[in-house]
Amino acid sequence: MLAELRRSPFLDDLTPDDRRVVPLLLTLPIGVIAALLAALICGVAVVLAFAVGGGDDGAMALISRGETPVGLTQITFVVSMLAFVNGGMALAFVGVAAVLHHRRLASYFTAAPRFRWRLLLLGLGLFAVTIGPLLLASAALDPKAPGAPILAISPHLGGRLAYAAIAVALLLVAAAAEELVFRGWLVKVVGAWFSDPRGVLVLSGLLFSAIHFDPNLDAFLVRLAMGVGLAWMTLRLGGIEFAVGVHAANNILILLFIQPMSLKPDAPHAFPPETLVIAPLMLAGYVAMAEIVARWEPLRRWTRLAIP
Repeated sequence: MLAELRRSPFLDDLTPDDRRVVPLLLTLPIGVIAALLAALICGVAVVLAFAVGGGDDGAMALISRGETPVGLTQITFVVSMLAFVNGGMALAFVGVAAVLHHRRLASYFTAAPRFRWRLLLLGLGLFAVTIGPLLLASAALDPKAPGAPILAISPHLGGRLAYAAIAVALLLVAAAAEELVFRGWLVKVVGAWFSDPRGVLVLSGLLFSAIHFDPNLDAFLVRLAMGVGLAWMTLRLGGIEFAVGVHAANNILILLFIQPMSLKPDAPHAFPPETLVIAPLMLAGYVAMAEIVARWEPLRRWTRLAIP
């Protein structure tokens, strides 16, 4: 399967410009400055939008104190900040990289002529019916699990449906922001310097996991497996669309059924040995999903997927 990754259309457009050191070094400071400005603008826009719409219901104070948001309005405010601030930062940072490396911004999304929405939807659905049940079963078997957040958000069906719709829409934006940076931009940067796809997979996965600054080794290994798996999808399918769907589906299921939104980082804890089984299985599941889409003709035809 590594042979198919070496022929990835996502890396076919790399040029000597992508291997120039000076633009790469300039991308980091200039891109970070642009990202911070975008974060400020998007954050102010979200605050103003909620102020005009009826206030943030105390969510700004919660964010400043690092407390857990409660209620539909507070959670919507916090997830909106997460989605649009991260989205603005990602577009600004990768936009700077595109200018410095003389390439189109769209090339960090996909190698296809246009963004493949069907591939994104397939990522959402395929994750939900394959790995999703395993996540839900593990939460159901955990005696310390807090219960499904969607059931606690409101006693009424309308409130629960609104929570689900908000989670799906905003977490898609948040996942797209992460994928644009860590699979779109980073995979191209690493791929410009490493011809072996194994180097691309491992290095992009390590950086993706490390940037979360989680003190727990089990979380690091799980995110490493997730990062490598999402990078595999990007290389194999020629773009980040499917990875965005899978990443979003993982976050959506967690926020709806497993764990409520929290602003506090995880406290350090002992290493659970079962992580050594869970992480490889997660990676295998991600790789299997990408290979199913790449190899099964009905899915290739429906998503208009063209793989050499």
